[in-house]
Amino acid sequence: MRLKEFKIVENKEGKNLHLEHIEDLIFIKGAAGAKEALQYINSVRDMLEEGGSVGKGLTVKWDGAPAIFVGTDPADGKFFVGTKGVFSQTGKLVKTPQDLDRYGYEGNLRKKLALVLQLLPKLGIKGVVQGDLMYTKDDLQDGEIDGQDSFIFQPNTITYAVPKDSDLGKRIAQSQMGIIFHTSYEGDSMADMQASFGVDISGFNKTNDVWFDDATYKDLSGQASLTPQENKTILVAVNDTAKAMKSANFEAVNNKEHKELFMQYINARIRRGETQTTDPDIFVKDFTDWYNGKITNEISKLKNQDPESPAVKRRTEKINAQNKFMTENMTGIASALAVYKDIIALKNMLINKLNKVDTIKTLLRTEKGYEVVNPEGFVAIGTDNGAVKLVDRMEFSKNNFNAVKNWSKG
Repeated sequence: MRLKEFKIVENKEGKNLHLEHIEDLIFIKGAAGAKEALQYINSVRDMLEEGGSVGKGLTVKWDGAPAIFVGTDPADGKFFVGTKGVFSQTGKLVKTPQDLDRYGYEGNLRKKLALVLQLLPKLGIKGVVQGDLMYTKDDLQDGEIDGQDSFIFQPNTITYAVPKDSDLGKRIAQSQMGIIFHTSYEGDSMADMQASFGVDISGFNKTNDVWFDDATYKDLSGQASLTPQENKTILVAVNDTAKAMKSANFEAVNNKEHKELFMQYINARIRRGETQTTDPDIFVKDFTDWYNGKITNEISKLKNQDPESPAVKRRTEKINAQNKFMTENMTGIASALAVYKDIIALKNMLINKLNKVDTIKTLLRTEKGYEVVNPEGFVAIGTDNGAVKLVDRMEFSKNNFNAVKNWSKG
């Protein structure tokens, strides 16, 4: 699988609203998902091999907010801006300042959309594109980061800092807003729009009022290129994982009844700040405790909690069936978890290398001040109607929990 621009796997609304974590493909698609995950890993490795080119196969996950949709409405040819509501049945396409009132936008969000509506027509955007709003002029703060006088802005969890005397800092100083474009749409109507990762911004008009860029991963310094030894280490690990896949029983984690539950459980661990465990005994015990607690909580909310009532008995039977399944499928779960662990380890090797490039500093604003953190993550883009997130889930979850938020979506 080579990575490049592609048509996105769509959710039920057909829009770019959700991507899966690369390791979760094992739960979602079983053996095929494990193979696909390894192909993504190997393709990113190939791009980062010394002298290789990333091209458009990898994008950076910018932690902007809100998501901005902008372009030309196919129905009447008029320019519009909006948030995810542009794809709703009511189609909240903001074409005039009056539309902001019509759709009930208030507060900070209304103010930002009004500025976007005023400034983005200057770019001469064709079609429909999506981006993340990084800042408006009022969001920019002054501060000293690593001894450099910098512009600081925090659109969401991550705080960004740009030295004022850098080329980018000078562009930001002139601008009224900043936005990163990452997705383009095509279709004869808003309802029929289909999403594709990547936005060709080469034809956009330049204006001092708007700093904009695409989300393509850029390593102008070569710091993210793999050395021959690093490349060999990853190749060996890829081959070892491929061998482990041959003997793994993915049916134990990919069956219809359990794949969603396993993903819910893993997310629950992350929210609790607990690392993922690949010890099957611990996994089974902890998952069982989590599942039993989940169902017991459901029972506690029933009006009739008589153990003999049909509603309670159904849930009790679910607990018993679940516990029986986990015990009987210990070996299969263990073999799948071994591959799951390997995919995470390979992902983290790549993320650690990709994080070497820091054109814009990424920080976390805490009660004690700023601390340096890594970007939110990256998106690997494939040719076979797929894309996955490469994210250090533990780090970003911790950052999201510890960050001091200073914004309001209005």
